[in-house]
Amino acid sequence: MKIGILGGSFNPAHEGHLKISLTAIELLNLDKVYWLITKKNPLKTESEYLPFEIRCKEAEKMIGTNNIELNYTEQKTGSSYVIDNLRYLKTNNTDTFIFLMGADSFISLNKWKNYESILDEFPIVVFNRENSEEEVTNGFIGNKYSKFRLNLSSIELLDKKTPSWIFVQNFDESISSTKIR
Repeated sequence: MKIGILGGSFNPAHEGHLKISLTAIELLNLDKVYWLITKKNPLKTESEYLPFEIRCKEAEKMIGTNNIELNYTEQKTGSSYVIDNLRYLKTNNTDTFIFLMGADSFISLNKWKNYESILDEFPIVVFNRENSEEEVTNGFIGNKYSKFRLNLSSIELLDKKTPSWIFVQNFDESISSTKIR
């Protein structure tokens, strides 16, 4: 199977998460998308969070009957770091995984634990947010990994070799959990 992974706090889950997931399923011909919900983002303070159980229930409602599943790997890995949970999913698994992220996350990816390993081990699809093309392509990660960027016409190569990433420019979503809260 070919599975997209959208990680985040989902604090709360919103239409932007759903739109990314449904677009990815269609664009990448995915079998499903996992919403990898973290109990606590290591880059945020705990006071910013709705209770985990509420975030999960709201995410379940948002998913509805779509081909999206919640995934709680942190209970098994004991880690809130994306790389640890992505590796856990990949271990002893023949599925193909593609990491999905909003442009805001990609722009700050260099702050994440072992961000180079994420890029080296998983193909990434970045979805535009609030016209952030300039920041994505000319920011630290965009510059450092510019030679590994594919365009949409070569999307079939995305999961053949890593690092590889695609920026979906014609996607623009301005909704955010922060604005909702």
